[in-house]
Amino acid sequence: MFKHPKSVEAQDGNCSHWVARGPANTELAWDAEVLNDHENKLIAWRSLPESQVDTAGSVRFVERGDRGTEVTVSLKYNPPGGQLAHQFASWFGADLETTITEELRRFKSLMEAGEAPSTQGQPSGRKSG
Repeated sequence: MFKHPKSVEAQDGNCSHWVARGPANTELAWDAEVLNDHENKLIAWRSLPESQVDTAGSVRFVERGDRGTEVTVSLKYNPPGGQLAHQFASWFGADLETTITEELRRFKSLMEAGEAPSTQGQPSGRKSG
């Protein structure tokens, strides 16, 4: 479903091990623990010490009646390599905000239409000379 997480493995208790694709096809791994979990309302987490990725955040789900569900993501993220690496990645469209926005759009499409739209395999639409 999501393009960037490569794998997520449940571990003991509320912990999980994540592996994701980073900028320039790098691989990042970290361990996280769920701090708060209210079914269909909220999930909050943080990465564990010694993880390659330092992150914490939450996702809230608010029912909006016949209009669906509002999803709000709050995220703290200290990029590996520091702010300079983050700036470099953002120049190539690989910054975290862009990635999360794209992934949430794909998820929304999947939930609403049963599939995520894609232009893969389609012609570019350019007119020939």
